[in-house]
Amino acid sequence: MSGVMKRSAVIHVGLEKTGSTAIQAWLHAERNALLQAGIFVPISIGAPNHLRLVAACLDDGVVDNIKANLLSQRGQSEESWRNHIRATFDAEIAGTKGWSQLVISSELISSRLHSATEIARLVKWVRRHVDRLQFVIYLRRQDDLAVSRYSSALRAGHAGFDDIWSDLSANSFFVLPPGRVVTDELEYFDHQRTLARFLAIGDADLSVRVYDPIGPAMDVVADFRSVLGLPPGTSVAPAPRANPALSAAAQYVISELNREHSVRWPSGARHEPYRALLQRIETDLQGPPRRVPRAEAEAFLARFEASNRAVEERWFPNGLFRKGDSSWPETVDYTAMKAEMTPVLAQYRIAAAAMPQRESPRPMLDRFMSNLRRWSGQ
Repeated sequence: MSGVMKRSAVIHVGLEKTGSTAIQAWLHAERNALLQAGIFVPISIGAPNHLRLVAACLDDGVVDNIKANLLSQRGQSEESWRNHIRATFDAEIAGTKGWSQLVISSELISSRLHSATEIARLVKWVRRHVDRLQFVIYLRRQDDLAVSRYSSALRAGHAGFDDIWSDLSANSFFVLPPGRVVTDELEYFDHQRTLARFLAIGDADLSVRVYDPIGPAMDVVADFRSVLGLPPGTSVAPAPRANPALSAAAQYVISELNREHSVRWPSGARHEPYRALLQRIETDLQGPPRRVPRAEAEAFLARFEASNRAVEERWFPNGLFRKGDSSWPETVDYTAMKAEMTPVLAQYRIAAAAMPQRESPRPMLDRFMSNLRRWSGQ
């Protein structure tokens, strides 16, 4: 790219539950103003979350909940759909003038792109347009992360309430090719392993930061502004708290309904009426967030002691996460709450039963998903 303005890309990769939605809402609201400052936030790869790019970078035969929904909308093969996403991304960049910094943001980059080929595909797509890459990641203490993420798992269709420390990866990955194994402990909570994927790129910068909503007040949007080289400031359209944790009551009701209904149709498309019902439950049953016993939280955090120590030694000589946590109670008992929710749950069951129970026929997509499951041995 000699003789032209040097360009760089800042790729915000998450983690999930570290303020990513707030960052994306700010980027989307300020998109025009940012472009005037030379910062380009594309929309062809998703808006405000660049999840289309992430889904398109997944290897063939790897189908997560996002990719399944997007494929169901177009009825294309994986290859033709990926080529379509890449072509529209390239066209948008070619048609946008006056920028020197490209910004991509999706927490799914860290939680879904696990193989070297998937990361390489992402890098290749972006690097052809810029001279320099910088990855940005926010880490969060694993016990906090697990409790916060449980709400997302329920929104994605999980049907449990008392298994908050379990492997929930099946809610994200529907189909995996033979030989590929995905578990939360390796691919979601092991921060050293996650960072290694981006360190392996070699000629890209990696900025590692800490997200701690329980410690001193943190403005993650202000922090990300500094990453982009912008002065402190506020958004013209401040985003409300996005994607908050569900109350314990909402979690219980949704977990029970998820035993009887699916958030997705067999084709992989979202069951929008049912998802709307879950959103209504979330609004109706607002209240205190989920709590867990302190001993359980400490035991879960201890599973990642070696990983956290390695990250701390390399990146945070003054310490990675806060030590101890008195915010977790000694004991937690939701027995009474479950009993109180029995009549409430009965009303929502009636509403769920009144929804469509079958999807409109999609023979092409049904065959596609059936073939993927057969290839994976499911």
